[in-house]
Amino acid sequence: MTRSIQFLAQLTTALAAILGASNAAGQTASSTSSALSATGGMRAQLVAVRHAVISSELAAKISSLPVREGQSFRQGETLVAYDCALHRARLERTTQAEKAAREKLKVAEQLDTLGSISQSDVVQARAAVSVAQAESGVERVMVRRCTVSAPFAGRVGETYVRAAEHVAEGKELLSIYDDSAFEVEAIVPSRWMAWLKAGYPMKITVDETGQTYAATVARIAGSVDPVSQTVKLVGQLSNHRNKGSAPLLPGMSGSVHINPPASKP
Repeated sequence: MTRSIQFLAQLTTALAAILGASNAAGQTASSTSSALSATGGMRAQLVAVRHAVISSELAAKISSLPVREGQSFRQGETLVAYDCALHRARLERTTQAEKAAREKLKVAEQLDTLGSISQSDVVQARAAVSVAQAESGVERVMVRRCTVSAPFAGRVGETYVRAAEHVAEGKELLSIYDDSAFEVEAIVPSRWMAWLKAGYPMKITVDETGQTYAATVARIAGSVDPVSQTVKLVGQLSNHRNKGSAPLLPGMSGSVHINPPASKP
């Protein structure tokens, strides 16, 4: 009987501890959500819509690196150039080999019309042209890789190499981003999904510039954090290049302001 009473007492104590921890977790999540709602301004970060890390497609020596950190460039402008004398020499050799193979095929076809050559020789001549064409195509691709052109207009974020360095294939060269369009990433209460949709207006005040910019909700993440009961929001920044305004950079942060819809009377 005494053991049963002791067991019930221990069980009661354990249940009380579990309930207390559960209530504490609920209060924490509730307070976090309330804080987000009460401030009216969630922390947010700017991200370039288009950005990329350019890596080397071949192992070679860098002959020219005309851009530096923060420098602007146009689409198609050369970002990196390699010393490709060897690749160009190989292309010239394969091009001449392809030309010679075509001449041999031309002679073989003329002899074939006269019946002075076997069909196997004609087939071999045609195969030789195909092989030479493939080899010259490979070298042509390698020569095209001797210059790295900008896939879009923008600015250089960082450079990881310098001119005269010999880099391996796959080596990161520089990071670039499109400075004409930015997105805003923020974490908001998940219950806002009841009225927060794509196209909803919002504003962001950037700490680094001290200015406020208009934006719209572009999309909402496809999953909700069950612990904090929050969801990731991505907004599209618009008209950030106003005359006299400070330039925006990826990684800048600030506060997002979203006004809930007016309640109906």
